[in-house]
Amino acid sequence: MSIKTNLVFEKMQKNEVDTIKNIEEEQNISILSKESIKNELNSTTSFYYVCKYQNKIIGYINFSIIVDTMEINSVVVKKDFKKKGIATYMLDNVITIAKSKNVKQIFLEVRKSNIPAQNLYEKFNFIHINTRNNYYSNNLEDAYIYSLKLYPKCK
Repeated sequence: MSIKTNLVFEKMQKNEVDTIKNIEEEQNISILSKESIKNELNSTTSFYYVCKYQNKIIGYINFSIIVDTMEINSVVVKKDFKKKGIATYMLDNVITIAKSKNVKQIFLEVRKSNIPAQNLYEKFNFIHINTRNNYYSNNLEDAYIYSLKLYPKCK
């Protein structure tokens, strides 16, 4: 039986913030503080969704929507569940949400060295549109900017 048939994708609750911070810590990343995430959960433009397997959080995705544009800010999967299609599952769900909210274009950034993430985004037809040189302050790595037009006929 495929793990994907047993996944649940739902809005994150405030009591789940500690769990996603633990997932970040196990991978030596910290995207936002717990307090910032809790504040964003009250926002009308920022959204956090978790992916659960057997009722345990195994990943999350954060995005914002302003008017008809979405920006995916983070996609994080628990180490033990990488390479099992979890990020693909979450991204597919977020694109469905974007379409339901009449989003015309999705943007995201990814580290130049993160080839697996770039491959994932390109699988969904995201296009590398720009590079932000020395973008990441911890190691001055470049950020690649990707875009996906959901309604290509719209300008």
